[in-house]
Amino acid sequence: MIMRKGQRYRCQNPNCRDEIEVINNSGEEDSNPRCHCGAKVKKVYSKPVFRELSEVEAIAGVGDITPPNSALASQNRE
Repeated sequence: MIMRKGQRYRCQNPNCRDEIEVINNSGEEDSNPRCHCGAKVKKVYSKPVFRELSEVEAIAGVGDITPPNSALASQNRE
């Protein structure tokens, strides 16, 4: 797993539970990131953020297709 800047990880050891914030992207892919105590770490849960789609985005299929610039221009005029 590549660890990216800003991500937070928590130790799975109930006696430790240290939290780590990544300050630099990892250069290597490590399948099992570990805490200083030796236990595995997992990403901290972050609640999803929902937003309402614009009409153009809904027609385009939620980002599957990029809407043409003319459609975006007409949306901005409304």
